[in-house]
Amino acid sequence: MAFNENDDDDYLMLSGIQHFQFCKRQWALIHIEQQWEENVRTVEGQHLHRKAGEARG
Repeated sequence: MAFNENDDDDYLMLSGIQHFQFCKRQWALIHIEQQWEENVRTVEGQHLHRKAGEARG
């Protein structure tokens, strides 16, 4: 298989590395089985990240 710099599948997501380090089961559920559901905490986290990015300009 040849490397294609435009193919995102050739790269590891940083969030995936963090999930794998924290909990291999969590990583598998999210990145292999693609079983992710938003909840109050994830929505709040997205909102906080967006606000932090806006504050930096």
